[in-house]
Amino acid sequence: MNKKHVLLSLSASLVILSNSLMADKKSVELSDITVTAQKTEQNIQKVPMSVNVLDEFFIEDAGIKNTREIASYIPNLTTMHGGSRDYFSRIAIRGISNTGVGEPAVALYIDDVSYADLFAFDSPLFEVERIEVLKGPQGTLYGKNTEAGVINIITKKPSNELSGRVNLEAGDYDSKQIMASLNLPLIQDKLFLKMSALKSKRDGYIKNLYTSTDIDNHDTLSLRANMLYKVTDDLEASLILGYQKLDDDGGFPMTSMEKGKYKNATGLSSLDEFESSFNYKGDSQAKTKTSALKFDYSAQEYDFVSITSYRDMDNQSTLDGDFSPSKNFIGFNSRELDSLSQEFRLSSTNSSSFNWIVGTYFNKENANDETGYKLDETYANMMGVPLYSEDKMKADLSSRDIAIFGQSTIRFFDDRLGLTTGLRYEKSKRSMDKRTHTFAGVNTATPMKNMEKTNSIVLPKLSLDYYINKNMMVYTTASKGYKAGGFSYAVDNKELAEFDPEISNALEVGIKSKFPNLGLTFNMAAFYTKVDDYQDRIQVNPTTIMQANVTEVDIKGLEFETSYSLTSNLTLSGNFGLVSAKYGDYEDLIANKNYKDNKVAMIPKYDFNVGLKYRNPNGIFANFEALHTGEKQFDRSNEKKVESYTVYNAKIGYEQDNWDLYFGVKNITNKEYFLDGFHDTTVGYMGAVGNPRTFNVAFNYRF
Repeated sequence: MNKKHVLLSLSASLVILSNSLMADKKSVELSDITVTAQKTEQNIQKVPMSVNVLDEFFIEDAGIKNTREIASYIPNLTTMHGGSRDYFSRIAIRGISNTGVGEPAVALYIDDVSYADLFAFDSPLFEVERIEVLKGPQGTLYGKNTEAGVINIITKKPSNELSGRVNLEAGDYDSKQIMASLNLPLIQDKLFLKMSALKSKRDGYIKNLYTSTDIDNHDTLSLRANMLYKVTDDLEASLILGYQKLDDDGGFPMTSMEKGKYKNATGLSSLDEFESSFNYKGDSQAKTKTSALKFDYSAQEYDFVSITSYRDMDNQSTLDGDFSPSKNFIGFNSRELDSLSQEFRLSSTNSSSFNWIVGTYFNKENANDETGYKLDETYANMMGVPLYSEDKMKADLSSRDIAIFGQSTIRFFDDRLGLTTGLRYEKSKRSMDKRTHTFAGVNTATPMKNMEKTNSIVLPKLSLDYYINKNMMVYTTASKGYKAGGFSYAVDNKELAEFDPEISNALEVGIKSKFPNLGLTFNMAAFYTKVDDYQDRIQVNPTTIMQANVTEVDIKGLEFETSYSLTSNLTLSGNFGLVSAKYGDYEDLIANKNYKDNKVAMIPKYDFNVGLKYRNPNGIFANFEALHTGEKQFDRSNEKKVESYTVYNAKIGYEQDNWDLYFGVKNITNKEYFLDGFHDTTVGYMGAVGNPRTFNVAFNYRF
């Protein structure tokens, strides 16, 4: 059966299912979704900003396995990924992205702990209560790195009853996964412990024609423990410990985006989708340890929260540097990082007419980075040097941040009109020391020492919201965002190595509405953002990335989010995002080009997702979804496009009180699509691909 027939059959089945159920359509009561996006519990429809939420049922139903996959379900949230899990995943919200050098523009928080580095965006997800995605600058509420928005992940907390869960999964590519969690009330009503563990393995998705083996095999281990102690009726203390190990082979397992050119360059007679030819397989490993101590004191009129966190990370990867059968050179990257942060928050108790929050945040981070090449046979012999002689760049990087922030909301006219004001002061210091570039142990560039830059800024926020009626709210928000400057260590030129802070001014207007009698929720937002000194990512080669400031970038767009309960058992949902991000005057002094009015690289024109979900009390479950990403420009020159693509997923299952059984398929049409990549003058454009068609059987047991 060809792709067209598969899609037609699926579509016909869904239409028949929908029509048969619509015949018995009844008025459906819409359930409220509670979020903590503004550091207090609120109905999501009453939060005057663009917030998307994926609850635990949606995450399970969609089979979202890691933080990267969140982007497929959130409009104007984009993932760019180089293929190696030890490396950074670039995340963009509304055209502003994490760029691989310096600070993230999108913050990642897990249980109130800031994962304030670029290498944290490819973590496995399990035992998650919900995921909140906030768009636009959030500095008046969150500690750090919130210029573009926040991904806020809340895991399941310890409770006062003995319970547990086991998840077993298996599929093609010899994939296996086991996840287990156990909740223990150690002292009744006083001390609780929740432990979770995940172990998974799978074979690689890309065939290496050079060795006739797979590359990109994944091996994952993730452990988490959360202990909650109720010291008094008003005071709680939580200790969270986490460990994660990613062990993969096939560092940066890319495939060709120009298969004809790749075949000509490598002498291959054929090259299909999900195939490459590397003489060196490569590998990647990443280990992360996380610990956090949280105190939460609740008084009659205020809440006080203290969060202390420490992270230690060690990432290592090697790759075939020429992405071909030629034995030219082997690339390598490594990062050792430790990070300590402290946040204090004082907030009012939940009041309908006046709410406020103030906080302070401190973070210090130290990193040792290395990147470069080892000369393989061809180049080593050509240059007359020992095999695997290293061309290596390395540096010690550090950052220090301190911030004071606050936000308040006051309501007028029987609480129908709300005025929100916020302010943040931030001071950041960035340092680079012991920066060297050596070949075979000999300096090839002047070492850089004790380079520092310090910046401070005040960031305001102003928002108005008005309830037309109890089920419809309109709002407008103006806010300022900031991303610190820093240093590109993989650059020999001292002036090019330094880049300035990025500052954005954002305006958003929106409407949130629900129609209970129709079972319909509909939200819409329009936004405009002007970014000064936009930090643009410039990839010279697979291991050399630098940062450059663009005079300005103009971004505008729209977003729609809707959910329609066709019956009490059948729900149709959809999201749509549209964004235009263009450079202002942008002179490339190296290439002697101006990119004015070019589109910002790797930002799709639009994206959308549509889902149809059926779940009845008898246990029958079915889910179908279409996830589309529009075309995007490969790099700032706009000379190469990454084509649009649509991924279709389906899942059916049988659910009971304490066990479930599911069968799922992802990427039904086996579409090869690209997430990121780079250009090589010999083999052409190379890209990291999304997952091919995969099948999966899962069994859950709860007690």
